[in-house]
This record gives sequence, C-alpha cells and structure tokens, in this order.
Amino acid sequence: MNAQLAGVVIAAGGLGTRVGGWSAVLPKEFRPVQGRPGLVHVLEETAALGAERAVVVHHPYYTPLIDWTRQVFAPGALARYQELARQPLSPRPPSEALQVDFIAQRGRYADVTSALNGAEHLGSGDVCLAFADNVDPSHTALSELITATAPGIPAILASPFDIQAASSHGVIVCSGAGPVRTMAGLVEKPDPAHAAQLAADHGPDNLRLLQGRVRLTPELLNYLAAAMRRTATEPKLSLALAAYARHNRVDIVTNRRPVIDLGAPDHAETAHPAGCQEPRHAHPGAHRHDVTELR
Repeated sequence: MNAQLAGVVIAAGGLGTRVGGWSAVLPKEFRPVQGRPGLVHVLEETAALGAERAVVVHHPYYTPLIDWTRQVFAPGALARYQELARQPLSPRPPSEALQVDFIAQRGRYADVTSALNGAEHLGSGDVCLAFADNVDPSHTALSELITATAPGIPAILASPFDIQAASSHGVIVCSGAGPVRTMAGLVEKPDPAHAAQLAADHGPDNLRLLQGRVRLTPELLNYLAAAMRRTATEPKLSLALAAYARHNRVDIVTNRRPVIDLGAPDHAETAHPAGCQEPRHAHPGAHRHDVTELR
C-alpha cells in the first residue's frame, strides 16, 4: 500500500430503509453475498489493497451489535468457530491482518459525515472511502482505484455509462482520454430524458456512473468540512466532489466489474451489470440537480 494512505474508511452509517424488513434487525451490510456477509467482502477488498487499518463508521442504532461484530471479525475468530463446529480449519483470512475499528457516526447523517468521522479517526494522509453497501465480490475495486492514480490526487471509481441505470446514479461527465479521465461535471440522478440529452451532448464514452469507492486527500477533506459549515443541510458527497472538481483535479477510473448494491430490495445477490446504485438516499429535493447547486 502507498505509504501516504492512512487507511480505509468503510461507510456504514445508514439505516438501510430501502430494505427495512432486514435492516430493522441487522445492518444491511450483513446481507449475504455469495454465502458471506457483504461486510466481509469489503474487509477482504481492503486487505487486498494492502491496507493496515480500516475504520467502520456505523449508525448509532446498531451500537449494541458492535461488541459481537468486533468478536467475530477479530483475529482467530473463524478458527475458533470452526473448532466449536468441528469443521476443518480454513486458511487464515487476509482480513484478519487488518486493524479494524468501529465508531458510531457523529453529527448529521450523510456520506460526508461518515467520511469526515472516519478520516479523523485514521489521522493524516490520503484515505480511501468505501461504501459498505457496495460490494465487489472480486475484492479488486480499491486496488484498481489506487493503482491507477497518483497519491495526493482525489480519485473516483466509476462504471461505464448505462442509460437505463442513470436515474439511480450520479452521472459523471469526463474529459480527457485513456483509462484515467478527469471529472468535468456531474448530474445527480437524471431522468431518462435528461440522461439521453447528456449522451447526445457529450457522447456515452465520456460519461460514467458513480460507484462507491473514492480516494480522499487532506485538501478535499478540508473542502468537505468547510462545505458542511456553509450549509444548513449536509451536501451530498457526489455534488460536493463535483463542486471541488470545478477548480481542482479529480481523476475518474473506470471499473468494468459488477458491484452489488446491498440496499437494493431483493437484489443483494445479483450484480448490476453497470455497477451499483449510490449507497445513500438523496436528501429531499436532491434528485436531478447538477453541480451548479453548490456554487
């Protein structure tokens, strides 16, 4: 892992209201993907990056579950379970080498709060932000993002444009060419007519759909903290990133592997071919707005 990367913030601060029948009992991050809780996949993706530290920022509602969660993710936990169950011992999971902390989200609920809480816990330097309800079963998304981009430059993982999925994503307008593009703008959850107009204006190859993996730099984190102080309601992370990109470089890395949205009702086991939906509900009135709102 790059020495300038302080660790990975795993954002799990929501209540999973889209799958409330599950999330009232257990966090949606424990919904199964290929036979294991989604959060296990995110931790293994973090370990595959080579990170030494991760912090899971959870909603305070789930605080009573955290002691149990720490126990089952602690080093040696799987081996203890298999011994009790009289099962053959599996190789030690790579994620057991991680230092994983759990902290309750403090402040207004939204993605920016989770990012700031987690980054403060990890300390100085770049951090990766991974949304825990966006699961990459290949465990390569974070590594792909960090390998393709330079330290000190904010970067976003995105999937190829799909007009059918655009209404549930932030649609990024890219400039440049090659495997790493630059963010030129963003339209939040456009309706079908707007999505079609974006494709006509920019070309589908210059559009991407936002996914739940971001490199956050200290400068960007300071910008997000200042943006929160300027507004009565917390800005959406996607729009704040786009506003930052108006005057600063933000790289876009295309991920062509499917990512599973654990917040999608009855679809936790099915990978969306164009990537994942954004991991949070928009605030009231936040749909179909572009970056000009944050000027």
